[in-house]
Amino acid sequence: MSIPRILILSVWMSLALSLIVPTLRADEPDKCGYDAALSKQMLLDLGPHWGYSYDSLLIDLKRWQQSPYVTIDSLGASVQNRAIWQLTITSDLPVGDSLRQTVFLHARTHPGEVQAWWVTNEIINFLLSEDPFAALLRERCTFYIIPMYNPDGVELEYPRENAHGVDLESNWSANPVEPEVAVLRGRFSELMMSSAPIEVALNMHSSIRCKRYFVYHDEAGTSYQYTLLEQDFINGVRSYFPGGIEPWNYFVSWKSGTPNYYPESWFWLNFQEAVMALTYEDMNCSSAGKYDSTAFALLHGIADYLDVVTTIAVDRQPFRDGLELQQSYPNPVQLSGANRQATIIQYSLEKPAPVRLVLYDVLGRRIAVLDEGYRNRGVHRIFYNANNLAEGVYFYRLETVQGTRTRKLLIVR
Repeated sequence: MSIPRILILSVWMSLALSLIVPTLRADEPDKCGYDAALSKQMLLDLGPHWGYSYDSLLIDLKRWQQSPYVTIDSLGASVQNRAIWQLTITSDLPVGDSLRQTVFLHARTHPGEVQAWWVTNEIINFLLSEDPFAALLRERCTFYIIPMYNPDGVELEYPRENAHGVDLESNWSANPVEPEVAVLRGRFSELMMSSAPIEVALNMHSSIRCKRYFVYHDEAGTSYQYTLLEQDFINGVRSYFPGGIEPWNYFVSWKSGTPNYYPESWFWLNFQEAVMALTYEDMNCSSAGKYDSTAFALLHGIADYLDVVTTIAVDRQPFRDGLELQQSYPNPVQLSGANRQATIIQYSLEKPAPVRLVLYDVLGRRIAVLDEGYRNRGVHRIFYNANNLAEGVYFYRLETVQGTRTRKLLIVR
């Protein structure tokens, strides 16, 4: 059965934001790892507050505020009454009858993992630049960024905790939650109930493994469809930083089900496939670096996932004639052995329109209608189960009043 991505989002947007609360899973691996001696040594090497304090942030806020592309707001306060600041980066150009797509990043949950902040800093500086790609991202997206989610921990030089000695990363199932968690969860809720809900949410951390990787969520804690989206997103980011970021299966979590105590848990339990919510881990070690390369890869991977990058990479003209039909993923589809049989087909519309997405065999015979109806502007993803197809070559065609697009699908056994 095909599931348009826009329908996934609308179904979950109609639900209340109360969480389904599963059993806490003690076997869930530590995403970042922690070594007290290493953290202390990093503090000595980098200087007070691991080289970037709350006062440093206040100085940067004044600098960023000079840009016409950013709005800076305080969302609330920490335990010790320090403001939790949010940057909103977007263009002031009108978007007509469309809505910009929403991306959310937050950093410095664990104060000692400062390397992820430096990646975030590179992202901010690029988005505020006059680079043509940055301009397109601002035109097509709104980026919300919290640069220092745990300001008390930074000032107190607690490597992982807030002023109450609580690890905010795993506090989302507590009752009551810490003030910082309440602020972030409230902001997530507000945006998810808005007309432009979050589509990509990155939780920026750094790992003592001294590797760059994403924390991949297993099918046991999500869904098979979501794992395909995860692999697509992670592989897309990695393609812009060859050898710099580990493969998608380097760190697999949620093997025993869905934990309820992470920010990503909140997104999954409430909105499922509608939000690509992942933790990114940079290198928490003395050899960390290449923050600009990492930022470049993350922004281009996000753009690919939201169907932004392909239009500028070719000719800087978004939606050249109103249509984009992407190559399915995975392709070819392997039907033998333990492999599953679903593939993702993605298309984009410049404006709302009636569409029909049809699958044909090599002789031109219609096999299936994958999607049909009136669809809004933006990106649409279809999950197609190819289990009943014979081995061979097929074609899927997007038909609209603006024109048609056709791509090849290969089935192997």
